[in-house]
Amino acid sequence: MEPRSENSVLQHEIVKSGRSTDGPVELVDVDLVRRTKSGDVKAFEELFNRYHKRVYNIVYRLIPDETDAADLTQDVFVKVFNSIGKLRAEEAFFTWVRMVAVNICRDFIRRKPPRTDSLDAAVQFEEGEVRRELPDTSGGPEEALLDGDRKDVVRRAVKSLSDEHRVVVVLHHLEGLEVAEIAKMLGCPVGTVKSRLARARDDLRRKLGPYVDVG
Repeated sequence: MEPRSENSVLQHEIVKSGRSTDGPVELVDVDLVRRTKSGDVKAFEELFNRYHKRVYNIVYRLIPDETDAADLTQDVFVKVFNSIGKLRAEEAFFTWVRMVAVNICRDFIRRKPPRTDSLDAAVQFEEGEVRRELPDTSGGPEEALLDGDRKDVVRRAVKSLSDEHRVVVVLHHLEGLEVAEIAKMLGCPVGTVKSRLARARDDLRRKLGPYVDVG
């Protein structure tokens, strides 16, 4: 098998994440957001079920620990539920949720407390609870794109990056955000994001050299 380029390896991770590029606004989301604002908990449960796996995948890539990622995903949806009344651009629901997730992960990185909540606990709200389940991370047919050894090496390499480098790699390569979007989200200059990306890529090239053709 020919060595894969760095970009193709990262592209595989994009495929595995189940992320697709943002398409037309889904009116069903707008309706669900509006119903949630009016106090319809069932509507929020639908939003939760639609986006839980995708949010978990984002969080897990930023905080590569299953327990922490599950707990932080719960925190994201609690924050979303409590703050959804402030959301004006209802058609940009997921963009907003992703920003909430990134901010919660950044706060966690800064404090890194021990977390002991049960993975089976429900997401608690004043009006009730929503049961949560960890998404199936076993993947589908796309897993055949990389052999097990290479896949594990790539995951370990991304996981081993510093927190600030891993964040920009995840947002740019795995979530597909533009550098300017990341800079706005992180509250830092565009040049800082570019610098972190460059250093992260250099680090990945060193670690993945035997497995990918980095030129």
